[in-house]
Amino acid sequence: MVAERAWQGGTDGTSWMHRTLVRIVRYMPLRLMYGFVAVFVVPFYFLFSKGYKPVYHYFNRRLGYRPVRAFFGVYRNFCRFSQIILDRFYMFSGGKFDVEVENYHLYQELADGEPGFMILSAHVGNYELAGYSLVATKKRFNALAFGEEAEAIVENRQRLFKDTNIRIIPVKDDLSHLFAINNALDNGESVSFPSDRLLGKQRTVTCEFLGAPARFPMGAFALAAQRDLPVLTVNVMKTSAKRYKVYVNRLAKEGTSREQRVNAYVRQYVGHLEEVLHQYPEQWFNYYEFWDCEQ
Repeated sequence: MVAERAWQGGTDGTSWMHRTLVRIVRYMPLRLMYGFVAVFVVPFYFLFSKGYKPVYHYFNRRLGYRPVRAFFGVYRNFCRFSQIILDRFYMFSGGKFDVEVENYHLYQELADGEPGFMILSAHVGNYELAGYSLVATKKRFNALAFGEEAEAIVENRQRLFKDTNIRIIPVKDDLSHLFAINNALDNGESVSFPSDRLLGKQRTVTCEFLGAPARFPMGAFALAAQRDLPVLTVNVMKTSAKRYKVYVNRLAKEGTSREQRVNAYVRQYVGHLEEVLHQYPEQWFNYYEFWDCEQ
């Protein structure tokens, strides 16, 4: 979280920096930017960020890396996170990525149908790229957005989305986002929820994740069970400098009671999340002690 706020804070100074960064990546080769950040920026966060310890625990305790390997795993994680942030600004400047979508038919079937459906994402990879890769022609793609972002990011995202069916639903203290979510689903649209991070006093459900219990916000899973909606998981993972792979999976409806369906959705969601993290371990971007046993 600390690293994200440093990159995406909402002050006027940070907004100016972001606008400048958009101009820079328009003309500077992306690989050169990666190298510059890895040498001159990442070491600062690597040494002073509070995110070091929880990511080290992720590699060491959850993935079983030995201490030295876990140490360098943290550095690679910080480098990958900075690359993905730069990729966002590269898109803002007009840059394009090659994107491969696995199981695209699962998304297209729901996008072409009448009922609304839900998409569950996580803080791994570069989920924002899904908005540019999974644009339905018939359905609006609504994405829930948490936290304050710099004005420059909001402006550029709106510019890129203006000719698409994509809409950002900001989460607000007045809970107006709940009405927007329900209206979108009632209208047969899709709504995307980040489902791996707790914010405030949310109801949670505990599930075994990478060998230890972890708590996940119940909201999206409960909504899917209550409304009997189709549910997809979508994870967008960086595979090389200008290539991404999108993994689409559909969650099966299991159980007869609401509680059973919620638990089944969480279990399947976590299973797909584990699959991508075993394949892309450096693309886990939750910078706090995520597992109950480590808090």
